[in-house]
Amino acid sequence: MSVNAGETATLVGHFWGSVNTWECDENDHQNVRFYAHKALQAMQSWAVEMTGRVEAVERVARAIRRQHIRFLAEARAATPVRVEVGALSGSASGLTLLAVMRHNATDKPLAAFTSTLDADMLGDLLSAIGPVTTAAAPEFALARGLADDLPPAPANLASAINAGYRVVGRGVIGGGECQADGLLSPWGYIGRVSDGMPNLTVILSTPEEREARDSNQIGGAALEYRLEILDPLKRDDVFIHLSGVSAIAEKTQRMSHVLINARTGTCAMQAAAIGVSMDLVTRRAIAIPEARRARLEALMLRLA
Repeated sequence: MSVNAGETATLVGHFWGSVNTWECDENDHQNVRFYAHKALQAMQSWAVEMTGRVEAVERVARAIRRQHIRFLAEARAATPVRVEVGALSGSASGLTLLAVMRHNATDKPLAAFTSTLDADMLGDLLSAIGPVTTAAAPEFALARGLADDLPPAPANLASAINAGYRVVGRGVIGGGECQADGLLSPWGYIGRVSDGMPNLTVILSTPEEREARDSNQIGGAALEYRLEILDPLKRDDVFIHLSGVSAIAEKTQRMSHVLINARTGTCAMQAAAIGVSMDLVTRRAIAIPEARRARLEALMLRLA
């Protein structure tokens, strides 16, 4: 395969489906894990088509080590979607793919995943894909609030707690979250972080905000995400999820997340996310109230 340098990447549809009711969360829109799951399926389909090899399904999932994600619009129950995939760059060190989820009736982009795949994990699949030259991502897929690489991750659980991270989740990786090789699928990381977010909200919210959330007046949404898989989790691993806030603006807050492998003590994944509180009636982002702002400032992470 060849892509002309400087041109916008050619994207081809590799997933068609829709948003199921059971894929929607407390905010009445598709949860981030299912955006990521659909994007992964599209990238796997792309790789199978490019190589003609079924093992591409497992290798693509294993090879994804870094992702930048823009969540561009809500996808609510019964939304028809497709995911288009194209290559942005390729070299001996790996491959960068772009997956764009679109509304199938309007073509409106709903999310964009820029994924970096490790060459060692791809193995000879990389040569089977063929030559890839640099292409440009569309403007809507580019980094906005998370333009920089992530800072060094906490070395262990104690380091994370000392930096101000709070434990908001813990569990065991199940077989249904894993690929055939037993490694947690890429979508499982963002999914497990999402599971812990209500616990972080309890810590960060004022009593008035908690009441508004309990009555379905206020919810939240992720706008942008940057994720790095450092030491992959596998089936039956016990993990500890810690999160905190590292920056705030008028409407947005930047959150940092880590998943610690409870057995080894190492940091399995780290991520940063830009999120907003959302009026669940108007479906619009709302400004951070002063009482919440003061609470966030008092609980800010102490990052190097």
